[in-house]
Amino acid sequence: MASQKPNPILRGIVDTFVGAELIRLSAIPHRNRLSVILIDSAFETACRAYLQHVAQITLSEAHRHRDTLIKTIRSKLDSIDEQVWKDIDYFYEDIRCDFYHQSAGKTITDVTLLDYKDTVEFVIDTAFSVKIEDLVNAEMKNEGIASLSIAPSQTEQTLPPVAVLHTRLDKMILAVATLRPTGAEAVNAFFKKEGDAFRLKPKEFVDIVGRHSASKKFFYYDRAAKCWQLSGLGKFKLTQIIAELSNAI
Repeated sequence: MASQKPNPILRGIVDTFVGAELIRLSAIPHRNRLSVILIDSAFETACRAYLQHVAQITLSEAHRHRDTLIKTIRSKLDSIDEQVWKDIDYFYEDIRCDFYHQSAGKTITDVTLLDYKDTVEFVIDTAFSVKIEDLVNAEMKNEGIASLSIAPSQTEQTLPPVAVLHTRLDKMILAVATLRPTGAEAVNAFFKKEGDAFRLKPKEFVDIVGRHSASKKFFYYDRAAKCWQLSGLGKFKLTQIIAELSNAI
């Protein structure tokens, strides 16, 4: 897939994500707390940029207020599920505001931070028809800091055999990491080849990767490549699976 050309509208947003990523990968004790504040700042900036430059809306003083801003962009991005906006609201009201205004000593787990990062990236990707994660990674590579990544790429990892995995979700994460499938048929062929009895109907596949709130955040559909891939949270979960199996040996 050809690399995406930088969009000048997204320049500052990409830089903010780079800053959040550098902090997240640092040794700063409260790195996750600081990262979530930056990610939320990037989200608000992206919302205003979309409304002004894509939706061609003249922003007013009212759009400085979070409620008005979210209400307006939701009306324009009506293809995004209700649950996504609920997640955005939860992170803002219960986590971000608390971190920013009150609790300097608090932090959040890596998984929770990556969950929020994936949710924000999904909204930005939908709004601007980009893959913001790719733009951020490209910028980090340009600056010579790509080696800071906490997780090796899928091609660099030694993936475990599917037979040692026990949960439905773990098996799906391995299958998607290996195949980047378009649907259930490819996944079922993979399990058959691996000698595993696990099979999925097309609806079950879609439920796992795109509908069920407990699992869909681990996957995303790459419209350009026309296949399913692991999200940032999915890649992180994969590293956890591999680490747990290594410790069990």
